[in-house]
Amino acid sequence: LSSSSSSSINPDHVAFGSGVGSLLNHIFFIVAQKGDVVLIPAPYYSAFEYHAKATAGCVPFPVYMDNPIHGPMEGDLENAFQLAKKRGKRVKMLLLTNPNDPLGVIYKPSVVMNAILWA
Repeated sequence: LSSSSSSSINPDHVAFGSGVGSLLNHIFFIVAQKGDVVLIPAPYYSAFEYHAKATAGCVPFPVYMDNPIHGPMEGDLENAFQLAKKRGKRVKMLLLTNPNDPLGVIYKPSVVMNAILWA
C-alpha cells in the first residue's frame, strides 16, 4: 500500500511461500490442531481438502450457501458452524478465497468484511 494510504502492512504479518499450497499448509499447521475443522464456503477447489488434511490433519467442512454467487452470509456460516459442533467437531478456521475458486466470483467487500467479523 502506498504511504498515503490510511492502511499499513505490518511486515510481521506477511508470509512468503512457493505457491498457495505451502502457505495453506503453514497456516493450518500454525493455527489449528489435528482434528480441528476448517470451514470452507462451497463449492471450493478440491485441493483445499488435501491442504487442510495433509500437514495439520484438519477436517475440511463445507459451508453451503443459499446463493454462492453472493458469497457466504452470516446465516450460512452459522449453520455450518452449528452443524460441525453438533457432530462433535471444534471449528478453528474459516478459509475464504476471493475470488472464489472455482466459481471465479469476486465477493463484495461487505461480504468479506461480514465473514471476517463473524469469524
